[in-house]
Amino acid sequence: MNDLYELHTHLYGCLTEEDIQWLGRRKQPRWEIYKNSFLNTYSYEPDLSILKTYQIFSNEFLTEEKKQILKKFYVMDSTKYGFLEFQTCFDFIISLSYTDPEELREISKNIILRQKEIYTEYRMMFSPKISPYEFSEKLKALVEIFDIMEKQIYPKQAKLIISLNRENPLYEWQYEIVKKIQNSSDALIGIDFAGKEEGFPPKEKKEFIKKVLNDNKRNKPLLITYHVGESFSDKTPASAVRWILETVKMGVHRIAHAVALAYTEERIQNKVFYEISVERKDQLEFFLSLYETGERWIDTDYIQKQKKNLEYQNFSLIQVPYEGKEKKLYLNFLEYTIDVIKKNNTIIESCPTSNIRICGFSPLKFFVDSGLNVCLGADDPSILDTTLEKEFEYVKSILGSETAELIKKNNQEFCGVQLLKKFYNTPQNSINLSF
Repeated sequence: MNDLYELHTHLYGCLTEEDIQWLGRRKQPRWEIYKNSFLNTYSYEPDLSILKTYQIFSNEFLTEEKKQILKKFYVMDSTKYGFLEFQTCFDFIISLSYTDPEELREISKNIILRQKEIYTEYRMMFSPKISPYEFSEKLKALVEIFDIMEKQIYPKQAKLIISLNRENPLYEWQYEIVKKIQNSSDALIGIDFAGKEEGFPPKEKKEFIKKVLNDNKRNKPLLITYHVGESFSDKTPASAVRWILETVKMGVHRIAHAVALAYTEERIQNKVFYEISVERKDQLEFFLSLYETGERWIDTDYIQKQKKNLEYQNFSLIQVPYEGKEKKLYLNFLEYTIDVIKKNNTIIESCPTSNIRICGFSPLKFFVDSGLNVCLGADDPSILDTTLEKEFEYVKSILGSETAELIKKNNQEFCGVQLLKKFYNTPQNSINLSF
């Protein structure tokens, strides 16, 4: 056991080779999920014959050689394809998994028993295709085993956060089920939005987040976390930063990744970005709304000219060169957003290895240099071949031991049960920080 607090890790991103083999032996793999994902990423089909040749799933004994073969399918070891490659690695696991109650209990038990950290928040998302009844039954099984295991591993704690599907109305009915089941659980502490960002602007969740925050005042509260600004292949940095700002202004308790904030001048200099005309129009209107609130750094003449250029373009792909007035506007907007985040005391969950593999770099140093509240997570340690201890070693290597210790304390202060206690005065969720 170590004294670290893990605030950002996904349950099925913590599997060992033994867990994965157990899944593959338990039921017939749904290889079409992995094949389709692989083809979408690499434009050719995967060769699964080696799994049969080495009897990976037909022979219970898992040699070191077989473990290395398995890793080739689910460990992300390059940065070339970004989020697509990460999703393909995860889809290998998804193709083996059915997340039925029996599986959830066994996998959760094994992961929690292996837990090294004194405190870990695990996130879990279910398929958007399942019914409310299936969602409820799966969640009940998950909560049941978490509550049992948390007592067994005391003084360590294992908390559960449910990642809701971004599609509406899925997240609305999923939330209602989470809220109902949460009343009888100490382990279930929050909700999250994760997965593919493209096509799901945070502004669509504004009324929903408002409802959750109001419910938190009257009932047992839930932590709200939100993945945003991690993957934005369909938009300009300005729009990605706006999505982060909109999420912050909604009042969520922690945001995850927010890599777009580190798209500083050196990353956008003389580059051309693309986004659909609807997104571009949203960004221009957003600038005008900021001007109306007194932000006079916005060049309204330039904005109006850009709007006019888009008058007859609907859902067209727009080219946006980041130079001249466009570049200046973006850099001023970035500075404004950073200032709002600082004043709001927003907490950012940063996952260095994940960001390096998926986005090509870690924004952690920028966050720290900008004076932002940062905590650390390993994200999907098995897929990314990392641990929380390795993430802190990375922090030490680029920022020094003093900063690593500061972020370590942040992880304690910003953990879910502490935030719920701070914002909603919930002594039943208090934890002992002396470990």
